[in-house]
Amino acid sequence: MPEGPLTRRRALALLCLAAAGSGAADPAAADPAAAEPAAEPAAPEPAGAGAAPRRVAVLDWGATETVLALGVRPVGVPQPAGYSRTVVAPALPPDTLDLGLVVEPNLELLDAARPDLIVLSPLQEAGLSPLLARIAPTAVFAVYGPGGAPYERAGGETLRLAARLGREAAGRALAAETEARIGRAAARLCGPRRPVYLVWIVDERNVVVYGRGSLFQAVLDRFRVANAWGGPANLWGFTSVGVEALTAEPEARIVHVGPIVSRGARALAGSAVWRSLAPVRAGRVATIPPVWFYGGLPAAGRFAELAGAALAQADGCDG
Repeated sequence: MPEGPLTRRRALALLCLAAAGSGAADPAAADPAAAEPAAEPAAPEPAGAGAAPRRVAVLDWGATETVLALGVRPVGVPQPAGYSRTVVAPALPPDTLDLGLVVEPNLELLDAARPDLIVLSPLQEAGLSPLLARIAPTAVFAVYGPGGAPYERAGGETLRLAARLGREAAGRALAAETEARIGRAAARLCGPRRPVYLVWIVDERNVVVYGRGSLFQAVLDRFRVANAWGGPANLWGFTSVGVEALTAEPEARIVHVGPIVSRGARALAGSAVWRSLAPVRAGRVATIPPVWFYGGLPAAGRFAELAGAALAQADGCDG
């Protein structure tokens, strides 16, 4: 097992390192509905009281995908190249200012970008709020919290953020389109609806497994597909376990979220213990392109389309 719990910060750091070292995500899988850039004034000035912000900096990738899906172009985000490989969609404009690390944004660069709103996660607010207050007002985008239900929270947070950005109609449209994407994906399914382990290989011994508190669970519920993982999970709906823990449901499928690219991940995927798992022996394993599991409505819609297509293909539903 890895040393210490796999917290959100540690998982973010692992994913950011993976994103920096791999060109794993398939650009062809990107959401075709890329956001239209918001117009920016030639000489930016702070937005007036009550006016929609014109220069929005976003420090969290889950918030970034939502801001883009609402039709607003951020003036800067942390690790934009990592976003493009790991979150993928909606597509980030290639000239987006790099604000440093997701886990430690560069405040000097942020200040120089002259934002009139900074969108961030609760974790970032807890650590950076006094410093960010000197730069611009902030808006917290909080999908995960006590009580779970991240999909429902994502819907509410999307509408709240849309109102702050003056994009209320876009917020309602995004919520409706996400429901439609999930519904279309669910309609493709047929076959026995086996339980599914949703995993991401961490290293040569361990996997992240997504449980009932994850964003992905809402999609499985609409698919009428059971989550094969019945064990505990953290606030964000995942936990790190040894691969041997994936034995409780021998009739399940395994869906690996994201490509297997690291040396450790490839070692586990080729190991005897992995090959001994019943779903692996039976060929019931699928790998889908990356989906940001800390994301909001765009991530839920993307996961529905990718996982739905993989399950439909496995059961011959499209043939």
